Amino acid sequence: MVLAEIDGYAVSETHFLTSFKELYYKTGQSITPNLSTRKAVLDSEFNTYVLAVHAMDIGLDKQEELAFLKPRIKARVLTDEFKRQLLLNELEVNESDLREYFVRFNTKVRASHLYTETLKESELLLARLENGESFEELAEEVFGTPYLQENGGDVGFFSTDDMDISFEEAAFTNPPGSIVGPIQTAQGFSIIKITDRVQNPILTEANFQRQLPELRQYARKKLEELHERKHLEDFMKSVSINQVFMADLLKEIKGQQGIEQGIELITLQDWKRNTPILRHQYGLLTLEDWTSEWQITPVEYLEGISSEDHLESVLSGIAYRSYMNKKSHDAGIPSQPGVQESIQQTYLNALAREVESQIEKSIEFSPAELYTTFEANPDRYIQQKQVLLQRIVVSSLGKAQQIYTSLQQGKGFTEMVKQYTESNEDLMVDGVMNYLQWASLGHLGQELQRLVPDYITHPIAYQANEYHIYKCLDLVEARPLRFEEAKEKVEKILLQEKFREARAELIAQVKKKHHAFIDLELLEKISIEI
Repeated sequence: MVLAEIDGYAVSETHFLTSFKELYYKTGQSITPNLSTRKAVLDSEFNTYVLAVHAMDIGLDKQEELAFLKPRIKARVLTDEFKRQLLLNELEVNESDLREYFVRFNTKVRASHLYTETLKESELLLARLENGESFEELAEEVFGTPYLQENGGDVGFFSTDDMDISFEEAAFTNPPGSIVGPIQTAQGFSIIKITDRVQNPILTEANFQRQLPELRQYARKKLEELHERKHLEDFMKSVSINQVFMADLLKEIKGQQGIEQGIELITLQDWKRNTPILRHQYGLLTLEDWTSEWQITPVEYLEGISSEDHLESVLSGIAYRSYMNKKSHDAGIPSQPGVQESIQQTYLNALAREVESQIEKSIEFSPAELYTTFEANPDRYIQQKQVLLQRIVVSSLGKAQQIYTSLQQGKGFTEMVKQYTESNEDLMVDGVMNYLQWASLGHLGQELQRLVPDYITHPIAYQANEYHIYKCLDLVEARPLRFEEAKEKVEKILLQEKFREARAELIAQVKKKHHAFIDLELLEKISIEI
């Protein structure tokens, strides 16, 4: 049954119930199904269609910058469905996987690495290591960050989910003292030296059984991520690109810089459409395939291309997407009703966002409006009480207590951070955090009230197997903000108010113009069972 409809775009009872239940669980089961809440949920879904219809009314969907919006969305949805239905559908999690991740949850590894952007550079570094150069010397050469330069590329201690999945896998599956790599990550390539491993000494079967539901879900997520990464890496290794084509394309790209026509519209006139320009383990990519894929590649991925290595990476990625697209079509995925609905819904959402973006850009306000808004709401513009802290993070209460004792005996806090902290972020900045609002530090408990400059807290249990010791470096008391200090916040508040008004007015106009239908009587009668 239809609850609301405009120009053929309808919110059904099933659509509404799904959205209501999603919001119910997202808000911690705190909403009630009264008419006001029901209408808010329906409006949230239906107004997307209203704004999308307006986008089509004014021809937004025909504008050049949005010409490839729907094909891009379709490619993204098919990529996701290829992975879900074809690549990962038979992946199984066994007991050894569960026990491995149970141990990882209770383990921290420390490692150093040497980072490069390309495989060739990483292989050269590995050869230099094998020829006797030290990890520390090479780290000083490859890094620009002082901490990494001075500490041999040390990234500190980390646990599962703290690092890139491939980096984590290499670090956790090799013993301290190992050097492994090159390891491809999302950022580039790393040669990794594992330097330490700390594990919770008490891991019981009871704890394992208690965590089993979460472990199953987590292990599957990690194994899927690893399987995806390996499938991509194997594909990339098999890619062979026609070097003449790549040289011609790179020349066109460089000639395109500064020209108004979009880089995604580049064509190579001297090449025939059925010419293979790239081969891989599953087949090939023709010029025709490349053209259609190049056009739907987001411009930001194309505009920075300046070298053969970068272009090779982009072309390999395009070939991988083309392969997934073809496999999806072979499996009949694009014709599945759920997939078609997902593509259409995502497209309408994108059109609605474009309209909202236009509304926001059209909003203007005078200096007088800003100042009046500031004067009318003085309580909104307060600099909250803030505190600057330095911290040490360790994985056991015993170690935290030993460190605290040493600090009380006069050891320097920064010295102890460098020696003991297990937070790789803190190693880069000697444990000094950004200024934090006093109200956000409830986890300090009674220690919060004792904070004054130079005060060092007792060890604080932050979460399972994680203990913090803090030193207060500075306190800034709350005070009213001056207009110039608050101006950015005032602008944001005024923009939000005007945006809401303009959006609501536009939605009302479009509903009236297109004779939108909303059945509030049916909305009130719907039975919501959660």
